[in-house]
Amino acid sequence: MTFDLLHRLKNSGKIDGFLLPYLGQNDSALPCPPKDLVPRDATFDYPTDFDPMSQEDLQLLAKRGEQLTRNLIETYHPDL
Repeated sequence: MTFDLLHRLKNSGKIDGFLLPYLGQNDSALPCPPKDLVPRDATFDYPTDFDPMSQEDLQLLAKRGEQLTRNLIETYHPDL
């Protein structure tokens, strides 16, 4: 339902576009991965309860999320 809503908002011109980055995305599918990309394997099996979370794990998850988002924006929607 959410994907359908996003597509309808885009088609109606209410939003300019959208991206759906996710931590489990395959690294090989990224168009231009950064050289210091936090690899999928470093974060893929992390438990979803996030308790307790070490500072190192938090940094890996946050960095990967930022890297994926920036990579997809720069490649597909640099205007966003």
